[in-house]
Amino acid sequence: MEKDLQNKEAVKKLKSAAEDIRFCMYTTYKNEKIESRPMTTIQIDEDGNAWFFTSKKTEIGSETNPEEAVTLIYSDPKNNTYLSVSGSAVAVEDQAKKDELWNPMTKAWFPEGKDDPNVVLLKVTTDEAAYWDNTSSQMIVFFSMVKAVLTGTTPDGGDYGKLNLA
Repeated sequence: MEKDLQNKEAVKKLKSAAEDIRFCMYTTYKNEKIESRPMTTIQIDEDGNAWFFTSKKTEIGSETNPEEAVTLIYSDPKNNTYLSVSGSAVAVEDQAKKDELWNPMTKAWFPEGKDDPNVVLLKVTTDEAAYWDNTSSQMIVFFSMVKAVLTGTTPDGGDYGKLNLA
């Protein structure tokens, strides 16, 4: 069933889905080519912005242009939850924000710690987002599809909609 969400309700859904799934494909378009790489979401803030750590030694850390268009694609097939976020990215040099977001698991990727001069934050400001969420078990989803095939109807796809954060 289509359920578009607005404002705080939209941010809450975005935050819940993205932080539960945690991993996304961070997708950019450069040189007439779509490029994706896995990234770990550190936080979705109260405005619906996504935060990531990266290194200046990587392409994404060294070549992110201010206001670069990105798409974040989250997928949790086990729980039938999917999220697509479009927005703009910017590299952020803010030690207080690094301190706030740093956690023990982040150290696995950055062994020199949060004070490493190559560690940089990426902030993705969300322009548009959409979700697909079917909280039914995989067995119920399967039977819904079988029923649809046998009856010539469309299976129940669960909840989906746009997330309007403004």
